[in-house]
Amino acid sequence: MQRPFWHFTPSRPPRVVACAAVAGLLALAGCGSSDPTLYSLAPIASTQPTGMGGQVPAVIEVRTPGVPPSLDRQNIVGTQDDYSLTPLAGAAWSEPLAPMLGHVLATDLQQRLPGRSVFAQNDATTVPAQGFVEVEITRFARDASGVVHLGGSLSVHRAGDAEHALSVPLALTATPADSGTRAMVAALSQLAGQVADMAAERLQALPPAPAQTRR
Repeated sequence: MQRPFWHFTPSRPPRVVACAAVAGLLALAGCGSSDPTLYSLAPIASTQPTGMGGQVPAVIEVRTPGVPPSLDRQNIVGTQDDYSLTPLAGAAWSEPLAPMLGHVLATDLQQRLPGRSVFAQNDATTVPAQGFVEVEITRFARDASGVVHLGGSLSVHRAGDAEHALSVPLALTATPADSGTRAMVAALSQLAGQVADMAAERLQALPPAPAQTRR
């Protein structure tokens, strides 16, 4: 009887296998090592005439805006629809969104209220605030058609007089110059400037500060 002939495929030498594994890891590391482009919101000058009422608090604090975790992330949310959020690949905020937005709003508001002192919450200052600006953000991105939205609410009040706060919903839109990320961030900055316009108007409309009784 003829013995069966078995054919064995020689395995790769260990050195070849190790080199291939290292090469694969290096290739993966190279693909993921590219840094994202960082973007920042920027202050926007007001296009409305500035009128200074005598009732505007002399020192104003812009509290850190409330931003949901779905938006307050490093990667910029490019599209925000009713049922989905789509982050932008390779595009990130240069700092956490909530404090960055608070500082931009404070700078915008300072330009609109000359002669008043405006600062963002947690800034180093020893002067107590006499008025507060509070913003809640629920929408801060494009929709599927490319229109940029800023949604949420705005409230202003004097220190110690929150019950007489003036509040208004925010539903602002802007059409960016193009479909790029830079144009979207520029449009969001423009909408933040509009929020500052609205805050300045409401600070001027606050009821007079209650008279302090002497003891």
